[in-house]
Amino acid sequence: MDPSAYVPAYLERSYLDAHPELTPAARELVHDDVWQRPEKYAVTEHAQALVAYTRTHAHLLAELDRMEDLPDEEFERRRGQLFDETRLALAKIVEADRLVVDAHLVAAMLSDMPLDDCISDLMKIEARAREYLEGSGCGFDIDAPHFWTREALESSGLTEAQLTQSDPMMIGWLHALEAISQLCLATARYKAASSYARCVMRAAGYPSHAEGTVMLALARLEDEDGFFEFVRELHSAEDAEGPGAEAKGVSHAFAPEDDELAAVNRVPVDDSPWFLLARTLLLFKSGRERPARRALRDFAERCDGGAFFLLNPTYIDPYLPVRPAVREAWELTHQAVWEAEGAVYDTPDFVPWAETVEGIFDASELFAERHGF
Repeated sequence: MDPSAYVPAYLERSYLDAHPELTPAARELVHDDVWQRPEKYAVTEHAQALVAYTRTHAHLLAELDRMEDLPDEEFERRRGQLFDETRLALAKIVEADRLVVDAHLVAAMLSDMPLDDCISDLMKIEARAREYLEGSGCGFDIDAPHFWTREALESSGLTEAQLTQSDPMMIGWLHALEAISQLCLATARYKAASSYARCVMRAAGYPSHAEGTVMLALARLEDEDGFFEFVRELHSAEDAEGPGAEAKGVSHAFAPEDDELAAVNRVPVDDSPWFLLARTLLLFKSGRERPARRALRDFAERCDGGAFFLLNPTYIDPYLPVRPAVREAWELTHQAVWEAEGAVYDTPDFVPWAETVEGIFDASELFAERHGF
């Protein structure tokens, strides 16, 4: 979740809590103003540190985006310089306020350390964030279905989604869980990846594709029963939400809506590139080649860029700290294939086999030509 969403939500909630006398019209004015000028409402050291992190994070992503067309050698040099500068900026933020969890997370993920060491650091950050939430009296409960007590809901008058979206510590904790799950997947810790991702999925109001991590982990474990049982659970959740309902309880009560962007990032299970790719991998690993071929063609046909990214591993900017929202459907496919890299390339005959399936190479070439890859 981008800080440009959850930091203004936190500032708005803090201001409204401090001014209960405001009329509905005044509250609406505050809502509009805080999203346009969050720094105006950052009156505490913690709030100022969060705003500073928001700016640092936005600068980092903007600079990475500007580097896309650089030659490889220049790209590596400039990226290393940017990461060093960003880590210094994050260190200053952490020095001012150690409760900005995402500053810790991004600094750890920008450091040049082995993945096992990075996972260890992230687990320490997650533990500290969880311990703070448990001891802060905010109403966090690790055993509650969506992590919030009934008392917290009643006293605040907010939903679980709204409580989550407006609590930077909660968001930081979920970011830590999600980042750990993705790194566990990348390092063949498939059961751990599934466990952490399932925990992320319990949060209301936190948009993610943690279910994709679970599906890839189950596919790599060749747990066919577990995989399709999990998919049935996702279908049941979709049916319970009903037509037009927002996936996973995502609430936009605090945030300006972007329906077009939300539609790209929320996809039904049957159209999810994680599901379609994981199903293909599962069937292939179980030796069921004919259904695996059908599943692969389904993935290539329904996921824009699926064939191309599978046959042509393509660099993706690092998740800082977790997968960002996308604006094009093919970017979601790119994320799914990138995250599946460890599971896919731990099965060395999968990609060569995929290239032999009729239509896959042609689909890859057509996508590359259409998008200038």
